[in-house]
Amino acid sequence: MDSLESEFSYKRNLYDKFAPGVAYVAVEDQAGNPNIGTCFHIGNGVFITARHVVENSTIIKIATTNAGVRGSHGNYSAAFTAGEAKRIHRPYYHVNPNYDLAALRLDGLPAPQIPFLPIVDERFENKLILRSVVVRGFPPIPGSRSPVLVCARAEVNATFVTYFDEQRVYVVSCLARGGFSGGPALTPPNHCLGVVTRAVLKYPLPEELGFMAVVGPLPILELLDHHRIMPQYLREQVWETYVKLRQKK
Repeated sequence: MDSLESEFSYKRNLYDKFAPGVAYVAVEDQAGNPNIGTCFHIGNGVFITARHVVENSTIIKIATTNAGVRGSHGNYSAAFTAGEAKRIHRPYYHVNPNYDLAALRLDGLPAPQIPFLPIVDERFENKLILRSVVVRGFPPIPGSRSPVLVCARAEVNATFVTYFDEQRVYVVSCLARGGFSGGPALTPPNHCLGVVTRAVLKYPLPEELGFMAVVGPLPILELLDHHRIMPQYLREQVWETYVKLRQKK
């Protein structure tokens, strides 16, 4: 298998495995205007999104649109089917109001678990530079009758700690569009680098002219731990290890 086929294969595997774990979030703002964002499942019915997607808005619907595919030797079946959340628990926010992060607990929406890349505290700023990622979300597409899951390949171009909230972000080479907010940035072999938040840009330019920013696992884990909604596998495999290392410093 040549390099192009290999690259397509891993990206297609990410799509087949995790597409049904990414859902759209249909909302209305306080003036009644409709909008859309994205969320993704990390386990135990907990979904991660961006704070600005759900804050000060009424959630109308959260649903997936893609079926998971599994099989081999020409025999394939659906591992998960598209569906709609039956019950939506209130959004949970990070204790730092400047962090554009939120979590939701959903009932009745079966979805695959998307695990985080186990790199919580990046001591070396260039460690993930040029790493391949696949960004997923639901930016509105003119002409579509319903939300469509959009996938875009990209790579990590830069990383820095922002001066306005002291949070590390990863800049990825994907055009920022409304609707990608809250979506996952997936990376091989089968992990999530982080969540897409606000576009980094100079106001009043449109977000499409800004940089797409991805926030890594650490502040997400802080949010989950604070509200006691962290899935057990994340606590055992990632969070407790990080806490022990931090205590030794």
